Amino acid sequence: MSATDPLFDAEPDDHADADGLLAGLNDEQLHAVTTDALPLAIKAGAGSGKTRVLTRRIAWRSLTGRNDPRRVLALTFTRKAASQLRSQLRVLGLRDQVAAGTFHSVAYAQLRTYWRERDQREPDLLNRKFGFITPLLPRDRRSTDVLDVVSEIEWAKARRIPPEAYAGRAEALGRTPPMAPSTIGRIYRGYEDLKAEKRMVDFDDLLDHCARALRGDRAFGDAQRWRFRHLYVDEF
Repeated sequence: MSATDPLFDAEPDDHADADGLLAGLNDEQLHAVTTDALPLAIKAGAGSGKTRVLTRRIAWRSLTGRNDPRRVLALTFTRKAASQLRSQLRVLGLRDQVAAGTFHSVAYAQLRTYWRERDQREPDLLNRKFGFITPLLPRDRRSTDVLDVVSEIEWAKARRIPPEAYAGRAEALGRTPPMAPSTIGRIYRGYEDLKAEKRMVDFDDLLDHCARALRGDRAFGDAQRWRFRHLYVDEF
């Protein structure tokens, strides 16, 4: 890792008041922020302050020496939520020390590092699936069913169901796709083949490719685990 990486050059704010981070928390929130239990899952309803507790916990553990903020990775699902996380952490005294982002953006950043360090050509990122999937549909269904087919393929990819297994799994799980499961499986297979031919990946591929790199390349996996030793997930 580069010695000039700003993520590693920053130092905690010496003037930050760790005890002040606990002000305004109720008893349950206070316990969630300060407990040394690991791993820790916080279950609470919408609007109960989970993100507030998460950012306070990151800041409090960092400012009391329990975490090195330069080794913290905070993940969430949307860019808006990631921006809010970073903003709240800066307000709490951590400036830009903590790496925070969406699952997909962090996976993409790690993959780009992986490809670059191994002199591998980086595939292009496919932002919209419609242009690839629409021509694979029957002509009389292209204008009416493409959105539903895209959603069904995304459902399968999120569960790591490959094209060849889609029909059986969809039927077993009681799915009601817009076309016959065998047809969806064929379209799904064609979509994956077209991406491979054009050296492209979609957002759904990023998590799977990153997981494979972390598990399959020991040096890369060890480097990422060394860099990010404290993991926090908002809205898991």
